[in-house]
Amino acid sequence: MDTAELVAGLRPHLAAALVATDFDGTLAPLVADPQRSRPADGAIEALQALAVRGAHVAVITGRDAATVVRLGGLDQIPGIVVAGLYGLETWEDGRLVTPEPPPELDELRRRLPDALTGGDPQTWIEDKRLSLVVHFRRAADPAAAADAVRGPVTALGTELGFEVHPGSNVLELRLPGFDKAAALRRLVGDRPAALYLGDDLGDLPAFAAIRELRADGRTAYSVGVRSSEVPELAGATDVEVADPAAAVELLRRLAG
Repeated sequence: MDTAELVAGLRPHLAAALVATDFDGTLAPLVADPQRSRPADGAIEALQALAVRGAHVAVITGRDAATVVRLGGLDQIPGIVVAGLYGLETWEDGRLVTPEPPPELDELRRRLPDALTGGDPQTWIEDKRLSLVVHFRRAADPAAAADAVRGPVTALGTELGFEVHPGSNVLELRLPGFDKAAALRRLVGDRPAALYLGDDLGDLPAFAAIRELRADGRTAYSVGVRSSEVPELAGATDVEVADPAAAVELLRRLAG
């Protein structure tokens, strides 16, 4: 399948469809400092146009929802839902629903720096309030930097009851039981059509959910964005595009 076939297949169902996308690496180019992340040119306008056409627009992200709304200017999109932290929290109509952090998270904050002792000095920790992310992108050799601390980080996360998930030059320690597949299924509900765009390992469960929706007889497509250069994405989606700019162009064409 190519992008033209995807657009032709989904457009007749657009008024009843879920159009959901990841943020970093999919809607926004990857940057070294997550606080400088911004949507690619035309992204907001494309999502606005889809919403006007009747699509239910959503962002499903590993970031906390409030930060993504602020950085992306997503509150400009009518009716958008932002599922943050893999669905652990939800932003909609200016209201954020988010749980209180468990006490184990304070212990994780206190001990995680020790687990990085001896690793690359450019390794740093991002605090998402309900999860912690160890970043390696600034290291001279990100893969080696991750390998150096993977063992102690994983052991600490397991001890305190957190799941440890690899991503594009990151290790994320998050509360168990949440992934993008569950968030996608919740947002789809009984809608007859769905589209999901993503770029990283955390998007693989959502791509699998799209395949399951299609097996159930719904019109459902997935788009892999190659910006993170994750080998596991090969063959996992219906269509692949090069980068967020190309993803935005697909969304723009879908909106017509």
